[in-house]
Amino acid sequence: MQTDKDNCDKILAFDSIYTNNHIQMYKLLLPYFEPEMQKKMAIYIKFMEFQYTLSYFKNHPYACQPRQPMPDTDALCKELSPYCNREEKQKLDRFARYSSSVKNAQEMMEMAAMMKDMFPEGAPFPADGDGSMDISQILSMLGKQ
Repeated sequence: MQTDKDNCDKILAFDSIYTNNHIQMYKLLLPYFEPEMQKKMAIYIKFMEFQYTLSYFKNHPYACQPRQPMPDTDALCKELSPYCNREEKQKLDRFARYSSSVKNAQEMMEMAAMMKDMFPEGAPFPADGDGSMDISQILSMLGKQ
């Protein structure tokens, strides 16, 4: 299960690739500027990050983060949830529940297909009623007799 620390690590890894130490220094200095200057500096910092990213990919055209396997839908929704507002979280929760229902239905269909393959002639129980089998019927069904 993903933790908040794992999510922060992913974000930090991304940020460390697409920025440099000088941009980070500007970010650290930002709170010491007057509010009006902070706005301008924030735009300038984002612009520098954009320029750096373009330059990085120009110089390293094949560079990217290693691809990770896609987690299941529930895990992915939990990973995204901390970055969502309340309405988005509700939508994510509904989507996760829907996805879980679809997954359960698929598993039930697979089980039904497996049962059909195991018992092509129908249920292995006597038609008369109580659904119980004696040991000879079980062994016969398994091909042991």
